[in-house]
Amino acid sequence: MAPLLIDIEAVGIDTASDFLEPVEAPSNYKDESKIKAYIAEAAAKQVERAALDPDLCRIVALGHGEAHGEDKVIICRDEETEAAALAALWKQVLLAAGIHRTLITFNGFGYDLPVLMRRSQYLGVPFPLLNIDKYRSQHIDLMLRLTFNGAIKPHSLKFYASRFGMPVEDNVDGSQIAALVKAGDWAGVESHCRSDLKLTRFLAQKLRLVPTTEPVAA
Repeated sequence: MAPLLIDIEAVGIDTASDFLEPVEAPSNYKDESKIKAYIAEAAAKQVERAALDPDLCRIVALGHGEAHGEDKVIICRDEETEAAALAALWKQVLLAAGIHRTLITFNGFGYDLPVLMRRSQYLGVPFPLLNIDKYRSQHIDLMLRLTFNGAIKPHSLKFYASRFGMPVEDNVDGSQIAALVKAGDWAGVESHCRSDLKLTRFLAQKLRLVPTTEPVAA
């Protein structure tokens, strides 16, 4: 069966601060007010980075698409919707016992796939254990392909898409997803996820990992 393209958007869980390691100011800080300010700032940064931690984030948009055809993005406003989205995804991924569809992601080994599996564990959703060994997995991480398995400096999805000739219209990045969710701008979240899927497909086509019936921009 043809590969399945996947992209997710996530934010830190509301209780992330409860699980973070205590922050201490450097030993050369002596002024009490500066110590408090340092600790407050460092703690805030930890909470901001929770969206990048599979153990401290939740999925707010789960997108997938075929090599050809329309993409589907499921908005997960709560854990119930998230669990249902995960269950639906795994039904498409698991073909038979121990046999999975090949998944194509951008930085999927470092983020998307671990998050999908971890969130499934936390939410009690049965899932197939995906091989994310960059040297042995059947799945395809475009960031690894484009950096020759980490041999050179990585760039963003938008960078590579633009560099290969795809006009990038979406001006949102992952760090802004939490603000969109807080503002109730779920349309913005969905639009960004759809854009990332589109760029992922474009790069997969450029690398000849999926076929295309249309010319790919140079």
